[in-house]
Amino acid sequence: MKIDICELMNRRLDRVDFAYRFDPRHTDAECVLLPEDITIPDDGISVCGSITDTLGCMTFRAVVTVSYVTACARCLDEVRETLEFDFERMVLTEKIVSNEPFDEDEEWDGELDDVLYVNEAKVIPDADIMEEISLELPSFVLCDEDCPGLCPKCGHRLADGDCGCKDKKEIDPRLAILQKLLDNPE
Repeated sequence: MKIDICELMNRRLDRVDFAYRFDPRHTDAECVLLPEDITIPDDGISVCGSITDTLGCMTFRAVVTVSYVTACARCLDEVRETLEFDFERMVLTEKIVSNEPFDEDEEWDGELDDVLYVNEAKVIPDADIMEEISLELPSFVLCDEDCPGLCPKCGHRLADGDCGCKDKKEIDPRLAILQKLLDNPE
């Protein structure tokens, strides 16, 4: 989404409010790819906030809400989740190139982090929002805290009931000769 801040840059306004929804597959910016097991439905990302100008320092603040679908880490059932987080960036009208080659982390990535740049009096935050979403997503999701998962032998979903694999006595083929000794104690 392109947010027009021309009025803010001309100092006619000191705040521009916005609210929009977007789909990461159909956005104006090149976005970070999410993990393959995460699916965001159409218009599944909601962004609501404002850009403020305080004495020449512009700040982008928003609340981002993401509805997504993923698989349970134990039983692979579909799980629908919602993630909400605050998103804040400085807004600069032109790229600033530092003479210092390293930041305080002793790493140089060529650009300042946590900054949105203005292009033709517009700010396009979608790529930065997608990057933050990829960082905020949990590493795994469970359908239930006590999800028993799948049977390691047959793959049956244990929440649906017992598969009977526990009752079957299977002997490791490498140890089968020892079972013969146990069966014939003589």
